[in-house]
Amino acid sequence: MPVGMKLGKIMQHDYPSVTQVLKPYIDDQWFKDEHRIRGQKVHAACLCDLQGLWFPPLPAEYQGYFDSWRRWADTMIVKVILVETRLYDHRLKLKGRPDLIAILKGNGELVLIDLKTSQAAQKTWPLQISAYRHLAKVDKGISTHRGVAIRLKSDGSGCLLPPGGEYARGCRRDFNIFIGLLNAHHYFKRG
Repeated sequence: MPVGMKLGKIMQHDYPSVTQVLKPYIDDQWFKDEHRIRGQKVHAACLCDLQGLWFPPLPAEYQGYFDSWRRWADTMIVKVILVETRLYDHRLKLKGRPDLIAILKGNGELVLIDLKTSQAAQKTWPLQISAYRHLAKVDKGISTHRGVAIRLKSDGSGCLLPPGGEYARGCRRDFNIFIGLLNAHHYFKRG
């Protein structure tokens, strides 16, 4: 492998992720380790389910979140386009791994979907989704028409959508705010 190629690979992994850029602005006063673990296990189960892969049984206290996912996915997803794929923008020096891009029932447009086990919406979610939509376009040429944070419910009864519905309107504004945070991250973290 040429030296430049090897260096390029190393540098890609040094890019900040969307999550790293947003982390200083996430209100984590209510997040505990058990919430992080729950989110990781439920995400893994949902994404394995999408790909038809086996996953270990979830603890009883997490099962409702997965049931909520299945209820929503079975009724809404027409076709899965991308699942948990690392995406890059080399110009912005940014990486990210959105949960899912799919075609949903309705108008057949591509939608970027982020799964959440938190019941409290965060102000960072529209910024996160706008950044993932950007990465999908730049890295894979996938233009999404909207994005949504699906909040899985612990009782399995269904999903909650963000206040105001999906994040389609204001996407440019949200991405501009994200770019400001990314520039600040590069300034303070890279010198």
